[in-house]
Amino acid sequence: MINLGGLLTRATDPVLHDPGLAPLRQAVRGGDWPAVAAYFAGLPARADQGPAVAFVAAQRGSENFLQRTVDTERDSSLARTLLGARLITLAWQARSSYGAQHVSRAQWQLFHERLCEAERVLADATAIDRGNAAAWTMRLTTARGLNFGIDEGRRRYGLVAEHCDVPYHAQELLLQHLCPKWEGTLEDLHAFARQCLADNPAGSLSGAAVAIAHIEHAFHTAQGGLYPYLAQDRVRQELREAAQASVLHPDYRPAPGWVAAHTAFAFAFYQGGGLADAAPHFAALGRRTTAYPWQMWSADPVKAFRTARRAVKG
Repeated sequence: MINLGGLLTRATDPVLHDPGLAPLRQAVRGGDWPAVAAYFAGLPARADQGPAVAFVAAQRGSENFLQRTVDTERDSSLARTLLGARLITLAWQARSSYGAQHVSRAQWQLFHERLCEAERVLADATAIDRGNAAAWTMRLTTARGLNFGIDEGRRRYGLVAEHCDVPYHAQELLLQHLCPKWEGTLEDLHAFARQCLADNPAGSLSGAAVAIAHIEHAFHTAQGGLYPYLAQDRVRQELREAAQASVLHPDYRPAPGWVAAHTAFAFAFYQGGGLADAAPHFAALGRRTTAYPWQMWSADPVKAFRTARRAVKG
């Protein structure tokens, strides 16, 4: 889960990406549990609820409302999913986005305590409803943060995929676990990304997993910038094929997470010098973007996105 911290702006506001989230934000801020529950009940069966859960988790102060709800709605798997997700967000805020060497002992302790509590709450959610794909999705992050190992991460992803048709949010999270900066390898990272593309329907968001894998590879091996790796012909060709099979496919329809998917392709092509390949992704995004991956390249991700968009538009 990416901690936006102070990076949330109009361009990265999920409500700009999906105006249908506005009533959910109002319900959370107003402490209206029936309205929150109704929103999730209205989502299509087997849809990826991960982005909506992460959206609730990003609402400042929502932990108080969600804890009260858990205390009163004793059989609600959803309430525990949302509280657990919020605790994960608070854990990452405590840790900060700095490298591990810059995190204090007190920050690590608070991070660990909050993640342990999140894991406990989310375990309760999956005990109530083992088919709760959103709870298993959030448990991918606790597995990574608590060093439960890649095998456990893969097991949890399998449970998400069993109950969700296109688990793109879970794919994003497992990709992070498979990075060398956590417990994985570049081989693990690319193999899973290609599996996501192969195993999911044409026109789904899963092809963007390939772009994320190449972006993370570029960051891992960067020497003097990202351009040399992402500019390689074989990398750009694989990115083109993944884009054509996913967000540029004739069967593509925007789904929760679509801005993140187009942003990954836009960033990867732009950083590799493929401005023509980047153009359709910037066109689809318009004024929208996500902080990731721009935040890994610039302290002002929205400014970096806008600079890149102007360069692509010429």
